[in-house]
Amino acid sequence: MTTINNEVQKPDDATLILRRVLNATPERAFKAWTSPEHIQQWMRPEPGMVVPLARMDLRVGGKFRIQMKNPDGEYFTAVGEFREVQPAERLVYTWDWEKDGSGTEFGEVEGKTSLITVEFLKMGHRTEFVMTHTRFASVESRDNHAKGWATAVDNFATFMER
Repeated sequence: MTTINNEVQKPDDATLILRRVLNATPERAFKAWTSPEHIQQWMRPEPGMVVPLARMDLRVGGKFRIQMKNPDGEYFTAVGEFREVQPAERLVYTWDWEKDGSGTEFGEVEGKTSLITVEFLKMGHRTEFVMTHTRFASVESRDNHAKGWATAVDNFATFMER
């Protein structure tokens, strides 16, 4: 199979669009993107990161928490709320960071909430994955997220190869 790399677009200062063709059905890709046990295996925006804890309440109004830890022991914990959940098709959710993400429960957030839309578009037995991350507070934040998401989505695509 031919591996297709990420296509990253930055149409404006506050928007990031990442596309990738996955060797998986939309159903399988959606499950891997939203299941805590799968997230713990692929969500690594930096080499050496681990995910000690992932929680998903996959329903409109439900919350998620993904706790990532780098090799130096620093925590990066993403939290948000699901705005739209269409299994195997589309997810819309908020994205923010906890100020101190080292605990096991939801903590105080930074308050720079952005919005993510993920689409899983059927292409035969494959899926076109399209993630649009918007409402960044700065170009620097967008560009930092672009690096992290590119690495995480590469890991996600590799996970889909299993």
